[in-house]
Amino acid sequence: MDAKARDLNQIFDGTISFQIPLFQRPYVWNKEKNWEPLWDDIQGLLDYEVQFGRHRKHFLGAVVLEQLKNVAGSIETHQVIDGQQRFTTLQLIMLAARDLANGLDNEKYFDRFNDLVTNKASKVDYDHEKYKVWPTNRDREAFKALHESGAVEKAPLADLTLEQLFSEEPIEANGNKMIEGYLYFRKKLRDWLTGKFDEMDESGEEIHPEERLDALWKIISGGLQVVVINLDDDDESQVIFETLNARGTQLLPADLVKNYLFRKAQAESQNIEELYKRHWSAFDNDFWRTEVTQGRAKRPRIDLFLQHYLTLMMREEVRPAHLFESFKEYVENQQALADLPAEKLPTKSNLSVMPVTTEEQLKALARYSQAFQTFAEPPAGSRLATFLKRLEAVDTATVYPLLLLACDQLLPSKRWEFDQFLTVLESFLMRRMVCGLTSKNYNRLFLDVIKTLDREGELTANALKSILQSSEGDSVRFPSDEEFKKSILNRAIYQALAQYKVRAVLEAIDQTQADRKSENLELPNDLTIEHVMPVNWELNWPIPQEYLADAETKLKFAQQRNQLIHTLGNLTLITGSLNPSLSNGSWQKKRPELARYSKLNLNRYFYPFHEGEDLLEDWNENTIVTRGEVLFDSARQVWPF
Repeated sequence: MDAKARDLNQIFDGTISFQIPLFQRPYVWNKEKNWEPLWDDIQGLLDYEVQFGRHRKHFLGAVVLEQLKNVAGSIETHQVIDGQQRFTTLQLIMLAARDLANGLDNEKYFDRFNDLVTNKASKVDYDHEKYKVWPTNRDREAFKALHESGAVEKAPLADLTLEQLFSEEPIEANGNKMIEGYLYFRKKLRDWLTGKFDEMDESGEEIHPEERLDALWKIISGGLQVVVINLDDDDESQVIFETLNARGTQLLPADLVKNYLFRKAQAESQNIEELYKRHWSAFDNDFWRTEVTQGRAKRPRIDLFLQHYLTLMMREEVRPAHLFESFKEYVENQQALADLPAEKLPTKSNLSVMPVTTEEQLKALARYSQAFQTFAEPPAGSRLATFLKRLEAVDTATVYPLLLLACDQLLPSKRWEFDQFLTVLESFLMRRMVCGLTSKNYNRLFLDVIKTLDREGELTANALKSILQSSEGDSVRFPSDEEFKKSILNRAIYQALAQYKVRAVLEAIDQTQADRKSENLELPNDLTIEHVMPVNWELNWPIPQEYLADAETKLKFAQQRNQLIHTLGNLTLITGSLNPSLSNGSWQKKRPELARYSKLNLNRYFYPFHEGEDLLEDWNENTIVTRGEVLFDSARQVWPF
């Protein structure tokens, strides 16, 4: 048995045929489980190549091949014993890239991609040998059709817009997984080539699709790696297939990191047992291997830690699928720096000492892991616990590298400064959420924040505030009080945000409205959002007489009311849903119910005054705005500018 890591150019560039045996299952990969994660990995490599002009090798897994004795013809032929789904998918991606290059009238890259999917006709004896991969019989007709469709008409760039150039071609999947896969990757590649996935960049620089083709070729031909296991005549292919698919537990990136570091330490003649005991043993408990949800996927906690740790240390975004490769590159770069003379060293970090030796790498991992463990189990009632709960509403993990740095530098000796740091960060995130500003550029923004703090050598709340308030543009700015108030008064936040986000805003305001004389009780988890003026207001909340003069005036008023009822001023929290008849009932029936059954600070606003004039005898558009102003005053205290 011979096993070697090879890139796709090494695998597919020669005159060769990979045949999938008839006893293998047909093509079954799908969008959710297979194509989307694979595309995320590829897009990360593409973006990195475009941004930095280099790429990391990305490991796609292993394939097992058995060479045939040219029974099908004169060219080199292999059976795909294991990995046929992966091999087929890679061919679909390369077919899509080939066809898009054809659409760009780029002969060079059309030929290059075509050489990875098709053998030259002059080199083969049988028709099926012209395909680099020949699938099982059920998939052959679809595969042949994709090869021969051309997909996108060739046309000069000058004659077509990008939208026309990359328009949808008349090809239908009709439930065929292979065609669905081709269409999925062709659309993703097309959107990437036209810049649709680009994060907002204040520089406004655009990258031409033909420049992107060059990056696409570099990644597909040389950035993606597969371990190719070639079987000898004495190897039992069925036993190997069963072993690969039915036994064992998949290694985590942390397992590879551990193996890598301790092999280095062993080569350096260090005391392995002592290093493990002092710096790694804690990582081998169940806490770190527990799967937790972040974003749309569940991942082991140690994977999340490694991703955020590496992002912090490398000062660049690290994709989940690249953890081990990124870690290895980082360690090797750090050790290379140790050999440079002082005058050639890059700018030194002013906030933290960067590890160089293997032992220093292990120490740094152990130290920052303590901060990350605090995030998983924050002290009850602490400012950190409150921040992390509200961070769930913002739904971003891009702040964790910055949090790791702050936690490591400020705790436990500067706890007050740490709490103020969290307040600035939370204010920025929550104000932007309420104002409907994008979170798309947060990964780049918070990396820039780390770099700026590092240059200034000061990790304080004021330094963070100064950086965030100096940022301009919709993708990065810190909303002012004026913008914040306008959104609270006018934005239909109930419709614009998910309910758990709206609930987080109202819960935070409720906490700040607590009276010093009242008990400070933790809010229950089952609070529901209630519209004070109900969504179905027509029956018990009539339009005022002065707006019934004509149909246009009545319609305009109804539209204004339908907008206003979803603003923050008309929303509150209750501990249990009101009876629908009460919820949609008149103000005179609903108000006593809110006052009688709700003990929330938020709802003291609705209590009748026992002395003096009752200003809430009616609930209408004006009182909604007035309460919105009160809620803004509270929100401004929670999230100051």
